[in-house]
Amino acid sequence: MSRLAGHAGISDFKRAFQATLRKLARSDIKVVLMLDEIEYLTPSDRIDVSEGDMTSVAQLLGTLRSLVQENYNFTFLLSGLTSAIIESGRLYGRPNPLFSWAKANFLAPFERHEADDLARSVGQKMGITIQEGALEALFDATGGHAFLYRHLASSVVNELPVDTFHREIKKPLVLRTINTWRRQVAGNMREMLDHVRRYYPDESYLLQILMEEPESFAVVADDVPLALGHLISLGLVQEVDNSYELTPVLQLL
Repeated sequence: MSRLAGHAGISDFKRAFQATLRKLARSDIKVVLMLDEIEYLTPSDRIDVSEGDMTSVAQLLGTLRSLVQENYNFTFLLSGLTSAIIESGRLYGRPNPLFSWAKANFLAPFERHEADDLARSVGQKMGITIQEGALEALFDATGGHAFLYRHLASSVVNELPVDTFHREIKKPLVLRTINTWRRQVAGNMREMLDHVRRYYPDESYLLQILMEEPESFAVVADDVPLALGHLISLGLVQEVDNSYELTPVLQLL
């Protein structure tokens, strides 16, 4: 494999990576590069993402795109709290190499059947059966959000007796657990909203409008369709009968 010296630049990185990919291609080996926590590349509270002085980020992303286009055996994934790095036409003073090329996929809430299947399969491994009414209560309380669903289900399981052979979760037990659980996750919910305010200012403004002046929301949202799409994709706002309302996850606040 190609090695880089400590003073190597982005062009050196591309040549070395290109050479490595071509060697791997001879053995039909594919490479996927995954970069997590990309919000650290778009610190929107301190630097203008469009024109800020971090041109090396745009150069690196441009290099990765070029490598994907030139090599059938390479691709890369970015994950994190914000999709701004692929949605801005300019990135740190340069044309954004990922704009209109990369695709954003939001981690949406579970559908009801997906949440039911997950709960049943995990419960079965733990020797726990879950009644239909309990599954409905778990989903209604969390909106199907993965973290909240798992957290509530775990809280309910902790209330089950441990000295019985057959353990079963029923709807009344879920309902009794919900109030205590809401207090436990209040801090997590506040942190989630803080992230929205930091990385999605337009979306944060829309949430504020929906909470305080819901009758004005549709008119304001028409001016920022991308922000509205984000809120729906993130499972924070839902459309009901041609109007919009908060999903259960925000009603926890």
